[in-house]
Amino acid sequence: MKFIISLFIMLLFSISSYAETSIPVGVYLSMTGPVAAWGTIEWQGIKVAQKLKPEVNGKKIKLILEDAASHPESSALSVEKLAEKGVKFVIGPVSSTNAAAALPILEKNKIINIIPSANGLNLMKNKKFALRVCFTNDIQAKIMVKYINSLGYKKGVIIEDISQDYSVDLTKFFQNYFKKYGTILKVYKIDGTLKDFSALATNIESLHPDFVYTTTYYNKIALLARSLRRYNKSIKIFSGSAASSKALISVGGKSVEGIIFTDDFDPLSPQNGIATKFIKLYKKTYGKLPDSPEALAADSYLFLLDIMEKSNFNTQKAADMIKDISFSGITGKIKIKNGKTYRTAILREVRNGSFVPISVFQPSEK
Repeated sequence: MKFIISLFIMLLFSISSYAETSIPVGVYLSMTGPVAAWGTIEWQGIKVAQKLKPEVNGKKIKLILEDAASHPESSALSVEKLAEKGVKFVIGPVSSTNAAAALPILEKNKIINIIPSANGLNLMKNKKFALRVCFTNDIQAKIMVKYINSLGYKKGVIIEDISQDYSVDLTKFFQNYFKKYGTILKVYKIDGTLKDFSALATNIESLHPDFVYTTTYYNKIALLARSLRRYNKSIKIFSGSAASSKALISVGGKSVEGIIFTDDFDPLSPQNGIATKFIKLYKKTYGKLPDSPEALAADSYLFLLDIMEKSNFNTQKAADMIKDISFSGITGKIKIKNGKTYRTAILREVRNGSFVPISVFQPSEK
């Protein structure tokens, strides 16, 4: 009997010690569904970042993953589960649509949320406990408009995915900014169910545009490019940051050659020492170079730990500091001013089956 009592006391002590020496960090990403390719590698990026910094203020980080499943309802359910577990710091999600569903729940529970890759501009409106490391759609639209204008292209069409808030938001900004330089001949609106782009490609070709700008995700961009190239092998295709997945190349093959898109990171253009360390460790762990989603997710983890350390795990103190804060991360310089993110941006091109950096832009508030 004494042995059992002693064993019980030891077990209680062990559990208590573990609780005191670790802290949970929730992660909600799309591990299944249409954008699972991003969710999977963002999770990989976070795990590598944890290897670089496994603890903060003497407490080991315990990651708790919930599947947001590429769907708003699933995203809301995933953060509700994390809130029920008492988690006060989280990372995620992949998309703006999922973020829009999750953020009200996180705000209500006063949970600090670092967003890796949801670009929608209005996501952060009136949000006190959220911060994102990626650029917003107004910034990436402005960068791409100026680049396309520098090439002399004056007539374009836009492919907008009405099932994605990210796409609708980016289309709006690009169309508005491009009016100063040229004409958008037509905005083609598609939804998430479209898989055959043959008819759309025929319609686009009949307009004879100088370029096509697509604001949908990598899987749809790849299918669109395959159809467009059947009619015009040299047509210029530009895109937003949702093109940044190796699945773009694996699905699109030679059809996606020459596509240029805005992004937050390129492993061939490391911006600092921590980027070099991350790239090396990621390659050692997974046998390949990391891409933008992995790096953004890793920065979300490292930025979150920096905030946890400075606030000593106090979420209200953390909320007060994240409206105006700077961080030098894997993806470059990140500056938050009045809740808005300004950061390093990169233009990338698909060349010979790989992504190649072609230009770097440093943070600007203009």
